Amino acid sequence: MKPTRPQLLLCAAAILVIGAAATFGPTRAHLTSAIGALRGANSNWLGLAALGFASAFGCTVGAWTAAFRAAGGRICPRQAAARLGVGSIVNTFAPARLGDAVKVALCSQAIDAPGRLWTAGGVYAALSAARCLALAALVVVAAATGALPWWPVVVLCSFVAVLALAGTLSGRLRERHVAQLVAGLASLERSPRAIATVLGFTFGMAAARLAAAIAVAASLGIPHPVLAALVILPALDVASVFPITPGGVGIGSGAVAVALAGRGIGMADALGAGIAIQALESAVSIAAGSLGILYLAQSRPAARWMLRVATVGASLALVAALGAVVLDLT
Repeated sequence: MKPTRPQLLLCAAAILVIGAAATFGPTRAHLTSAIGALRGANSNWLGLAALGFASAFGCTVGAWTAAFRAAGGRICPRQAAARLGVGSIVNTFAPARLGDAVKVALCSQAIDAPGRLWTAGGVYAALSAARCLALAALVVVAAATGALPWWPVVVLCSFVAVLALAGTLSGRLRERHVAQLVAGLASLERSPRAIATVLGFTFGMAAARLAAAIAVAASLGIPHPVLAALVILPALDVASVFPITPGGVGIGSGAVAVALAGRGIGMADALGAGIAIQALESAVSIAAGSLGILYLAQSRPAARWMLRVATVGASLALVAALGAVVLDLT
């Protein structure tokens, strides 16, 4: 279907909001620092890292597509990529991981059933459990080399066990919304094939991110890049639990710096690695989100969601600009 003029104008407005958010406030400082960190890096390794993060996004699309299909959703990889891209770009410029809520809301449109938003929330919980298992496997490898302790594995596996238990109790729940939420979680448990597909894509995503982190460490000349990457990724995932800044600006790179400093790596190189990884992931998110906006503009229901996202983005850009002015005055 050919997009109409209002839909194209809406696309242009949303992309302008993205540009405004990147121009003002803490995001501008983050991008400036990222450019400085990448200036002396090996461009060939950075190209491989960008390819790795793009592959990780593709694996994420595959996992979400399989999970929502298991829950009865009618969604193709192209639609999933567009919706996840929009959510990713919101996460880049908004705090509190608001982009994840956008992902769930947009993907819930693929479910044609009452309470689809609650069901989509359950699917998101199942996807989070799969990601916890992938992270636990990464921590096991890091702990075997002495780079990390073992206790995070117990925490991650306990979280997955609690979600699995909740899924088995889905038939006994009486409260409607809670039952719909847990039903979305249990939809994977009822399909071994869906579980295998989601886990395969999720572990593929973790492997692609690990390869990308190794490439970033190598581009900056950090010694033992494989061991460094095994420390970097868990640090970034832990930092994402506390998303109090837009895109985790400062928190992620700080967590990486602290983790690598414990391995005897200089603070400048450690900060550079954290900033470089966040910059490349942000670049992938911006590219995927921009293409997602253009794709979703062809659908009227999705276009309404894009209007809401553009409104929220404009508000966040304004808040960031005001915050920058206040900080400068202070």
